[in-house]
Amino acid sequence: MNKLFATATTIAFALSAFSATAQVADKVVSGDDIVVPAYISDGLKSSKRPAEEKARDANRKPGEVMAFFGIEPGDKVSELLTFGGYYTGVLSEIVGESGVVYGQNNDWVMKRQEDGKSPIEKRIAEHGLTNVVDLVSELEDPKLPRGEMDAVFIVLIYHDAMGGFKTNTAAMNKAVYDSLKPGGIYGIIDHHAAPAMGMIDLTKNHRTERHLVVEEIMKAGFELAGETDVLENLDDPLDISVFAPTIRGNTHRFVLKFRKPS
Repeated sequence: MNKLFATATTIAFALSAFSATAQVADKVVSGDDIVVPAYISDGLKSSKRPAEEKARDANRKPGEVMAFFGIEPGDKVSELLTFGGYYTGVLSEIVGESGVVYGQNNDWVMKRQEDGKSPIEKRIAEHGLTNVVDLVSELEDPKLPRGEMDAVFIVLIYHDAMGGFKTNTAAMNKAVYDSLKPGGIYGIIDHHAAPAMGMIDLTKNHRTERHLVVEEIMKAGFELAGETDVLENLDDPLDISVFAPTIRGNTHRFVLKFRKPS
């Protein structure tokens, strides 16, 4: 399919679907307009971050992403289903010793650890992350402190919760809502699916449609507070697996900021 036509089709589909249900954020922030504070850029240079993760920063743009979400030193935050903890490590450096990061994994991840230790437990020990808490729990009840969190993130995993993990996402979103302070942020990053393929591609290509995620999270009581195009890639054909060598690490991704009403 011609890329220009595909892009136009995607935009047209999006506008018709989202405007009808008031699911468009008040402002889409251009990645070019995001200013990364020094405390974030300095944190990303930390020697506690492995070199292989720093190499992924060019495509994941953690500085711009976390600046967009407004994460600050002293914040209490969490990354759900963090696996090895790329963003848990990023958040640890940003919030600093006065902050706390809860790195959560579930039983599915634990069954794949030959030594029986969680990836975050090992990361804490290896890199001396004294502000990180290892959580082993399920997404429906991640065991976060109630009403204390400044922000909770699900990065490139929401489609798995909807699909292969068969998570009760309504329960998961309620648990996140209950964990956040009034005004707290729920951040979602995921891979765009082609129009009308959002439920089909959950496990086939590991993608979903933006509007499906927005619908679920708004049902939990969240407001859609903003989004950014910082991780867009209009050259992504949208109809191949996110693990395909031609696109892996550089998919067309949506970045959504939800807020618990004050």
